[in-house]
Amino acid sequence: MSDERDGVRHAHAQEGEVELLRVQGHINAEPILAALRANGIPARVVGEALGSVYGLTLDGLGEVVILVPVEHEAQARELLAAADAHELEIADGDVEPVIPDPAPPPSGDRD
Repeated sequence: MSDERDGVRHAHAQEGEVELLRVQGHINAEPILAALRANGIPARVVGEALGSVYGLTLDGLGEVVILVPVEHEAQARELLAAADAHELEIADGDVEPVIPDPAPPPSGDRD
């Protein structure tokens, strides 16, 4: 993951969308899209067509941009931060990653 740009609007973003992240190639964007969508965050990818046709990743040709609606930006960035901190988990029966609930504080009562 690279080049996060808080609140920046990409040239191909529709009204109400912000650039969340830039990655090299659609293959690298797919797991991120899956995690976002599994957490109820609509997201889409835009990128250089030539890079996807020929599989090029030179000088930005394979770069793609992940866009999310502005109202989901904070939640999406929280999810990315959890992923970077290795805090995502897959629960039994789930096929997509979800952010785990924080552990409850210790009660202090020991028997």
